[in-house]
Amino acid sequence: MKEIKPRLALDAYVLAQGVKTGVYRVCDELFPRLATSGRVDVRFVAREGQEAAIADYLQSNEIPVSLHTTPAAPSADADVLLCPFGVAPANWRADDQVLKAHIIHDLIAIHRPEYFSQEASAEVRDIVAGLTEETVIFTISEHTRKDLLECRPDLRPEQITVAPLAASKMFRPCSDFAIRAAMREKYGIPAGVPYLLSVATLEIRKNLDQVVHAFLRFCDQHPESEMHLVLAGMAGWKLEKFDDALSAADDRDRGHRIIATGFVDDADLSALYSDAQCFVYLSRYEGFGLPPLEAMACGTPVICANNSSLPEVVGDAGLLLDTDDLQGVVQAIGQVAASETLRQELSRRGLARAGQFSWDRCAALVADTLVRAHAQRQAARGGAAPGRKVEASQPLGSRPEPLAGFLGYDDGAVGPSFEAHLLSVPARIRTDRPGWPAWTDRLPSTTGSAAQEGGLRTRGSMKQDRPGQPLVSYVTVVRNNVATLARTIESVQAQTYGNVEHIVLDGASSDGTFELVKAHGDRLDYFASAPDEGLYDALDKAVQLARGSLICVLNSDDWLEPQAAEIAVQRLGADTGRAALLLSAALVHAEGIDHPWRPAFVHPGSYFTCAHVCHNAIYATRKAYECSGAYDASLKIAADFRWIMTCLEAGAKFVYTKEATLNYSLGGTSSNIMKHSLECMRIVAERFPCLSAAEVKGLYDSFFSLPGAVVKGHAERAESHMDFLRQLKARHHDRADLLSAVGWASVAVMQHPEDVPDESAPAPRGRFARRLKDAGKSLLVRYPRLYGAAAGGYRRLKG
Repeated sequence: MKEIKPRLALDAYVLAQGVKTGVYRVCDELFPRLATSGRVDVRFVAREGQEAAIADYLQSNEIPVSLHTTPAAPSADADVLLCPFGVAPANWRADDQVLKAHIIHDLIAIHRPEYFSQEASAEVRDIVAGLTEETVIFTISEHTRKDLLECRPDLRPEQITVAPLAASKMFRPCSDFAIRAAMREKYGIPAGVPYLLSVATLEIRKNLDQVVHAFLRFCDQHPESEMHLVLAGMAGWKLEKFDDALSAADDRDRGHRIIATGFVDDADLSALYSDAQCFVYLSRYEGFGLPPLEAMACGTPVICANNSSLPEVVGDAGLLLDTDDLQGVVQAIGQVAASETLRQELSRRGLARAGQFSWDRCAALVADTLVRAHAQRQAARGGAAPGRKVEASQPLGSRPEPLAGFLGYDDGAVGPSFEAHLLSVPARIRTDRPGWPAWTDRLPSTTGSAAQEGGLRTRGSMKQDRPGQPLVSYVTVVRNNVATLARTIESVQAQTYGNVEHIVLDGASSDGTFELVKAHGDRLDYFASAPDEGLYDALDKAVQLARGSLICVLNSDDWLEPQAAEIAVQRLGADTGRAALLLSAALVHAEGIDHPWRPAFVHPGSYFTCAHVCHNAIYATRKAYECSGAYDASLKIAADFRWIMTCLEAGAKFVYTKEATLNYSLGGTSSNIMKHSLECMRIVAERFPCLSAAEVKGLYDSFFSLPGAVVKGHAERAESHMDFLRQLKARHHDRADLLSAVGWASVAVMQHPEDVPDESAPAPRGRFARRLKDAGKSLLVRYPRLYGAAAGGYRRLKG
């Protein structure tokens, strides 16, 4: 798949202004990463009079891109314009050839205009009013996305991508007491006294008057405490209530314990956060809420308001309270101040929570979204969409069916039927469960409850097949993976095919994952949270919830290509009434390069070579699951391999395509090559019970791609694989299914003696090293799982 690299213009006027607001921080983190991502061809665009400021920024930050002024004809210089705030310049807006993209931070100025000046509110209204059905929109939280759709219901939900922000790398625990002491002296914070901290622009929305009142009440209730209050941030607007609160502090002789630092240098922020006893943030409305995340990244306990987007950011890592619950805030401050154990626990949870947000992931999500949007726009205007080779107008079932085999396959090729070769499938390999699959729309009451489920189905909206448009179901099971799940959900929403559904089952997560799921609930067809007995037990439950004719298992750390469902329907739509599988390609991102992982030809010998197919790039019909039986939950890694082979033996039709439908993340449990190998051998032993343990191990050594990865205690490797296979065939001459499988594996892997070059002479050291390196690289293309495991092992050995 050849990647389209659009020319991306970044409107840099916020950076030129140099005022380090939240929007500035977004640009400062996001823009340099986009410039070096390799996905887009970036240029910084300066508005009139800001050229010198942007040039200085690029030079001081060593960003290797060019500076452009706004051209008379923008489309001659750029394909996409990304605006971080404000309305785009008039000539950019007038150029219809340029795709517009915009970041929407919040709609506070629309919903609560009293917090802003008339000019500021008007600017935000102009931004929102200028969004069109073609605009690529990013919001920084799910809450902002919902606000935007309520304000502009004419916008399509799929054109809005949630790109969560992150704390800068400069925010980390500061354990150097000398640095912390110097920071106190610089900002007038008395040495040795504990202090509460709030970091925010001093403006009415931040509710700092409530913070002051809570502090004063805490002092009244704890007269023995030396607690101080530090308010860090630039002066803002509409501060009458804040000034009244400070006056009340002076009247009660507490004013000297409230320190307003003004603007704090970036270099001092980590020390300021780290030295605080806790961080208090009672803002009435946030589009995201970076300060609590920065505090958590520094290991500072957080007491935070529970409104708007703040629960998305803080999760269960802080103490969340209503902004008007003054006594509740006072009690929370008292609990944190009194308990070292609680402070340590909140610090630990905060650090873990902050680690789930990443600027690198944010930038990758933005870049991927812009690349897809540009490609789709080009295709709609007559260009070729990447990776799409099938004629959309071709009727289902009218295409010829070329055959797949060892010599390769064309897109849409069909593999042979192996029922005659393998005879009957032993019951133990089918892992039959009575009553499975029991197709259902919701989890039974024993595993789910009204409080722990939701989605469109629970409101009576049920999707189904349409004439010429079979429903495609994506099922995702997740546990404690808040970091990448939103990207997975967004990729389903971005499908170009018009009839898809998404089911998400959470395995009783404890890191805020289910809160993230619920935040996306208005776009999910069904979601629930319930304990399970592992990945494949959860998948068995999830698959039975699918209503679609085609079902795809989508991991929570992978994401779809936009045309994935369209490709599946085009290749498999005519076979929805029978047991059939589409095996498609996945893109593996490694070392800055996208490697296509194309499905290997699956045959009976794959029992011994392993079926090198990406499970999450498979689309299966309902009948395929009915024929195959459930996943084997006793397996932790290779149950998908067993399921694929069971489908093959059950006579399911296998369709192959090189078209990529998925982006696959290396790593995770499935890349544990040792456990994977042991489970594969167990599957062979159960499929062919006539084999001894030594024979199973011998077959593995003979055919598997990385036999040396298995522990050596199972059995000695045979000196001659051919002698071992001859003896095996002699001993099991009456097992036609075993002999057939060994024959297929032999053709797939082994070489004829006459075809092997003479390697008797030792190769030069350099040539041998290059061969090893080339062999390692080839593993990534053919066997990404094995590559991931091998690479991880190499890194551990290297230290």
